[in-house]
Amino acid sequence: MFGFTQTMKGCIGIAMHATYATIGQCGWKKGDLFNPRVSCIENNPRNITSQDWRTAINEAGLTGSTCSVSLPPSILQHHVLQLPDMVNKELTEAVGWELADRLGCDRELLQIDARRLGNSGDVLGVSIDQSTLTSILEPLYTAGLRPTMIEPSCYALARILSMQHRRIADRASVRAILDFSKDDSAMMVLAGDDTVFYKRLGYSGDSLIDAVSLHVGVTKDQATRMLAASDQETDEAMSRAVRDATRSLHEQIARDAMKCLRHYGVTSRGPIPSELVVTGSAGWNRNLSEILETACNMTVFPDWEIEYLKDIAKTTSRCFGWQAALGTSLSFCEGNDRRQQSDTTNGVAA
Repeated sequence: MFGFTQTMKGCIGIAMHATYATIGQCGWKKGDLFNPRVSCIENNPRNITSQDWRTAINEAGLTGSTCSVSLPPSILQHHVLQLPDMVNKELTEAVGWELADRLGCDRELLQIDARRLGNSGDVLGVSIDQSTLTSILEPLYTAGLRPTMIEPSCYALARILSMQHRRIADRASVRAILDFSKDDSAMMVLAGDDTVFYKRLGYSGDSLIDAVSLHVGVTKDQATRMLAASDQETDEAMSRAVRDATRSLHEQIARDAMKCLRHYGVTSRGPIPSELVVTGSAGWNRNLSEILETACNMTVFPDWEIEYLKDIAKTTSRCFGWQAALGTSLSFCEGNDRRQQSDTTNGVAA
């Protein structure tokens, strides 16, 4: 496929969320992302028209017609199953029948995919009914785009956070990931660039805003600004009010994160995570990070402290979901092929 010394240009990445969509495109060259472009469409993805897509892509300056699409659990249902070892085709078929039974749907009406999570026997199965998928893709086709891959948003996030962890040797680098977005959240564990643990959590950035709004007695817009400003430490009284309002929810998140890590530690046969990366559109909050660090007993830091994401995060931080959009932009570069290339590329680091 592509060697690490070569320039790789990404396709158009489309990250859909519950109430908005993010589009982006970037390339990868010698250990760095380059020419990242990201833009948001603030509308329910099911209501975005072909003209909306054309306008957004032109205004963002994205090029080409090939695109990859990532979908969140609110659209693409995620299920973690326990299944015995079997070849990929049989695994997908078994997951399909299991999910059809769980959902009470006709198997023929569902689109199914599945991927093993490490060596624990867990399988992440994803499903979407054909009519929903068609309603999402049809405006893209009409806009002149050519979708070549549909994937869960967690795969896109794992990819963008693992661009320097793609060699076989990097599988010893195990990181916990808390994806905390505006309308969803999940815990993951990555070994190299492979997802070896996944669990959806019942929290969201909106729930933090609601907690501040209720506790302080302000509007949701004011609560949003207070939550953002509390990280700046310029107003101690306001920061303390936000900390008090969100402490209970942050402690619940930390407890569930710890449970996830314990479950992974018991069921996996690999190394334990040494650090926790917080990502997602509502991810970083210093109060949450302090509680997570204490509960999980590991270093906690935001995604923008990853070296190749530092400059990008400064310019795209106001665009919700930029991580998934850029991650799915690079979806053509699959992990196994990259690792095979990297082991024979004159010692160039991944």
